[in-house]
Amino acid sequence: MRLSSIRATFVAGPLSVLILVAPAAGQQPGGAPRPTAGPPAAASAPVVAGTSVAVIDIAFIFKNHVRFNAQMNDMKRDIEAFDAAMRDETNKVNKKQEIMQGFNPASKEFKAADEELAHLKSDFQIKVAAKRREFLEQEAKVYYNIYREVEDAVTQFALQNRIQLVLRYTSDEMKADDRSSVLQGVNKPVVFQDRLDITQHVLNKLNAGATMPPSGGGNVPPTAGPTGGNPGPIAQPPQRTGPVVPRPNGGIQR
Repeated sequence: MRLSSIRATFVAGPLSVLILVAPAAGQQPGGAPRPTAGPPAAASAPVVAGTSVAVIDIAFIFKNHVRFNAQMNDMKRDIEAFDAAMRDETNKVNKKQEIMQGFNPASKEFKAADEELAHLKSDFQIKVAAKRREFLEQEAKVYYNIYREVEDAVTQFALQNRIQLVLRYTSDEMKADDRSSVLQGVNKPVVFQDRLDITQHVLNKLNAGATMPPSGGGNVPPTAGPTGGNPGPIAQPPQRTGPVVPRPNGGIQR
């Protein structure tokens, strides 16, 4: 028994940098300066407003989110344990069918064994269906909680850096020999973006304080998540370069 996967991504727009300059002093007709009632006002310092639009790769976030992958690996172990238990149940059913072959179909023994076999099959199907619902609900809860964390982290980063709009996009390159990759590529909302990617900033915040398991720590199970495929092994994520964004105190953060 395996669960299906989905994939999702953020897209983006142009970088907008605004510089506010103090207005020049007023002039009287003829060019003479207009007298002022008090000391001249100090000129305002230029203010960098930062990127107004940014992009984020949600698939990359989920693939490299430490706690998300740990929770999905826990689910994988639970699924494997349940599969093993169901294999034992299947062996019991098979053995019961083998025993029945030695009975006369008209005998009481055959009818009793057939009735017991029907109960075993029914119980098996009920257990599998119930466990499948349980796993799907558990999976949905994991995705929900982690995605809300992503939303909160994006919101906080955007507000701190005066970013007005964050869009989902994918950084995956098209593969010419992979039809699904090509179809996904030609349907990407964003054709080009330059230094607008805030994915690594957000991922660093989400993974702060978490211990990254060693590379090859195991694959998460196929899921109905936003990545459109198995997120793959938990590995140290590559560092991505994002936009140049001003800090609230005037510094520059890359």
